[in-house]
Amino acid sequence: MQLQLPEVIEVRGIRVLTTRQIADAYGTTKDKIIYNFNYNKGRYVLGKHYIEVAGEELRRLKRTCENQMSFKYAKSLYLWTEKGALLHAKSLNTDKAWEVYDYLVDFYFRSKEGKTAPTVKETKPSPVQEKKKQELPQMDNPIRILKVLLKVAEDKGIKVNSFPFGTVDSMLKGNHIGIRTEVTVEKACYELAWELSHAFIHYDGGDMIKSPLSKDYNDQATRAADMIMKILNVKMSQM
Repeated sequence: MQLQLPEVIEVRGIRVLTTRQIADAYGTTKDKIIYNFNYNKGRYVLGKHYIEVAGEELRRLKRTCENQMSFKYAKSLYLWTEKGALLHAKSLNTDKAWEVYDYLVDFYFRSKEGKTAPTVKETKPSPVQEKKKQELPQMDNPIRILKVLLKVAEDKGIKVNSFPFGTVDSMLKGNHIGIRTEVTVEKACYELAWELSHAFIHYDGGDMIKSPLSKDYNDQATRAADMIMKILNVKMSQM
């Protein structure tokens, strides 16, 4: 699944989503979101699950929000918080809604650094992200190799998806691995092998980004990824 993260909207110090953004992300219609809200309105708490903006606050939002056509003429507006997005996912109860909600939590609502949101200025890559630039190992059948790596990730309980990263090619966060959308299949294979190496070798290393051993972690992951790719390439050539 490719997920184009929504434009970042912050109101009263927290990140929120418009009804249109929720609908587009969850693969449904704005009318369906509104219907589910009205049908379950007793479960939604103002200030907890949604914020209502009007007057000067709304006018200021219209001036600063790049993509505001969906509420250009609105006199008041409901904006959904992280907990509100959860209730909408529960109402829809589709695989896509649940998967997208999971990623919105990690990479939108709680991503104050703007690591994946294209409308936020990117920060300098962390030490764990700064791996050495090198030529990709030989891959005679990268698609089959990618399938094997995805199966390994699945068996370990790791979800893999593509993201429009700006300064990094991949990222490991909890039980999620994100691969930059624009990379080639060969590059995706290597990045996935590299992040899986971290997941298997350094899973108990604590905060790898701030660790004084981050460079060693990277070097170990690089050597492990190279070995994985060579083994898989030999194995695929024998099949």
